Amino acid sequence: MVKLTMKMPTKPKTTHKEPIELEVGTVSEEIEVPVASEVVFRKIWRIKRFHKTIAKRDSVDSPNFRCSVNGMSTFWNISVRFWKGPNGKKITNPLVVCLNLTGCETEETGQARIRFQFGVWDASIKHWECCPISSVVLNLQNTQELLSVGYKSLGILDRHLDSSKDVSIMLKLQIIQSDEEVHSLSQDMARLLGRADDKDTIIECARKEGESPIRVHSWIIKTRSSKLASKLQKYEDGKSQSLKYKLDFSDCHHGLVMELVRYIYTDKVDNAETHANKLLPLSTRYQLPGLTALCERTLLESLTPSNVANILLLADQCRCDNLRKAALHYCENSEEIKESVHIGKTIT
Repeated sequence: MVKLTMKMPTKPKTTHKEPIELEVGTVSEEIEVPVASEVVFRKIWRIKRFHKTIAKRDSVDSPNFRCSVNGMSTFWNISVRFWKGPNGKKITNPLVVCLNLTGCETEETGQARIRFQFGVWDASIKHWECCPISSVVLNLQNTQELLSVGYKSLGILDRHLDSSKDVSIMLKLQIIQSDEEVHSLSQDMARLLGRADDKDTIIECARKEGESPIRVHSWIIKTRSSKLASKLQKYEDGKSQSLKYKLDFSDCHHGLVMELVRYIYTDKVDNAETHANKLLPLSTRYQLPGLTALCERTLLESLTPSNVANILLLADQCRCDNLRKAALHYCENSEEIKESVHIGKTIT
């Protein structure tokens, strides 16, 4: 039986009897802006001489780092803890990687949704291996108390060690303040999409039993895409005088069309990983560059040796040069792909 030690991560103390420093490595920062209303903080923690570092420690903490949103400053660190086996000995693989809130400075208290994702750098193919996204709701107020927000179990293999024997762990962190989220333009547009009144356009698509017809506002369609605007057809419905137009998407299933419409209204897509490969052709066909970028980014994060060929083909079909170049780079640096290619004699 394997259990996790109950020792919680602690803040570095000013005086410590042990000669070993509590903070390990460095944290670098990038900021991603996937859509206009969101900011994603991207932190990379590099643990130097990884195996030697964890061998002599019961815990490993990153330096603290700050993430500020709309006048509110939050302070965080990433920590590594270890499972213990039945004999009580430390198990160094897999690791338990924790996200900890170490403090908060804000003038107004309130709830915020925290979305985070861990990843580990695969040095052999120069690509991030990402865990699923996690989400929690926190009450943020002025505090210096440490709070463990969540954790993931990560297996560290030889491919994760770079030439210096270092390991890099990535954290993507997004802080969505509840009041901001409720009153954002994106959320207002989402509510407009959900309302049944004033919609004058029906979208014909492949529907299963129980799936409701999709209705939209023609003025939003015309504003967002001239290509879609040209696709609008005059429509008359004896049951509803408000319906004046229709869009023919009969070759697309209901769920896909719903996500296309959601993006047109809100600049967002639910479950992008599921729909990106189908939405990408639609985004280029109807000239929605923001959706194209979102799909490309999602597909790049999901690259594996088993799907890279399909993504390359999709990139060529949609003329997405950035996606094609990134997929080719992945192939060139993937040891697994190189090992699967055998060169030998041919039958004459």
